[in-house]
Order: sequence, then structure tokens, then C-alpha cells
Amino acid sequence: MNIHVTAVCAAAEQQEDVRGQVKALASRKILRFLDAVSYGPFAAVATAYRRNPVCEPEHVALYTVSGWDGDMPDQPFPTDGSREEYAKLSRHILEDANPTGWLRMLSNNSLCQVSIVEGFRGPNAHFVGDANALAQALAAAAYDLRTGAAKLALVVAYDVAEADRNNPSDRAPSTAAAIGLSAAEDGTDVLPRLFEIIDAAAAERRTALEALELALPVGAQS
Repeated sequence: MNIHVTAVCAAAEQQEDVRGQVKALASRKILRFLDAVSYGPFAAVATAYRRNPVCEPEHVALYTVSGWDGDMPDQPFPTDGSREEYAKLSRHILEDANPTGWLRMLSNNSLCQVSIVEGFRGPNAHFVGDANALAQALAAAAYDLRTGAAKLALVVAYDVAEADRNNPSDRAPSTAAAIGLSAAEDGTDVLPRLFEIIDAAAAERRTALEALELALPVGAQS
């Protein structure tokens, strides 16, 4: 089975007001579960799928990759193991915290919310890392397509600006790019070329988003 590109969504396509893009795609209820860091990947995934929906959403696999990790910002977790610190954490969880706040700061939150909106029911996972993590996501997507676990696999890479890397999810706006993949018996397999580009990007210690942006022209030409 050969892997083909069905659609791409480059980071440059995202509007300056990416929240406005997401607002046009999701209900107000879903928007309550999205922080700034999730807007980019949400918009990129939905755009890539709607650009060329080659199958019903229940057959779509989705993989997200990012160097941003929701556990990296300073969260209200115990720092010294003292009884006072644990009491503070308990009060925060049981009394002070907004229940949706915990969901919004997770790095896989955009994956979950866009799956709800679009109805994706195929395999899914989130990878935290750089270009090497993107290669792992592509390998998982190709496996799903070749085994029949999915008919379409969407892979999205997103990242935040260096200045926002240690900010919490509500103050870490992201940029994202996405690629859609499918499998067929005929045609040219684009996967070797995609891996070649991504491996070179990994050797240069590029981010997942940078690596995917370098690979997208291959998809656009296929």
C-alpha cells in the first residue's frame, strides 16, 4: 500500500485571529474548553479534513505533535512535600479550580475537542517532542492506513513562540500545520520522501512544526 497526501494546511494559512477561525468551526460550548494553545492545531486539523474529506469521520485517525507541554508551566503542585502544600493543592482541586481548567491545559486537548466536533473515531495519540516525534506520528499514521485501522490519517504539528514556552495554556498562542494521508495500491508513495525531509530536520534539531512545514511542499505537489 502506498501513502498519498490528501490535503495540507500550512501555518501561513492561519488567520491572525485564529480564535475567529475556530469560532466559525466550533460551538460556544466547545470554545469553553479551548485555550490559546489549542486554537492553532484545532483550526489546522479541521481545515485539512474539510478541504478533502475522503472518508467518513469515524474512519479518521488523528495524531498531534508539539514541543509544548502543559506540565511545563508552573502549576499549583506541591513543591516540598509538606502538609501545608498538600492542603493547598487539595483546596485548589476541590474548591477553587474551574473543572474545565484542567482540561484546557492538557497538550492533547485540541485533539480531543476537534475529534468531538468533527466526529473522528479512529486511532489517535499526542506526541510531545521535536522532529523525531513527528516521524513517530507519521509512522503510526502509515501503520493505521496500511492495516486498515483508518482510511484517512491527519497529522498536525503545533508550537508556541519561544517567549511563550513556559506560559500556561491560556497565554501561549500556537501556530500549527497539518497533513492528511491516505493509502492506495497504485501511485507514488510519498512517505520515503517525507521521512527523508523530517530526518534531515531532526539532525538540525528542528521543531516538529518546522519539520512539517519543510515537508508540506512534497504533499502539495503529490
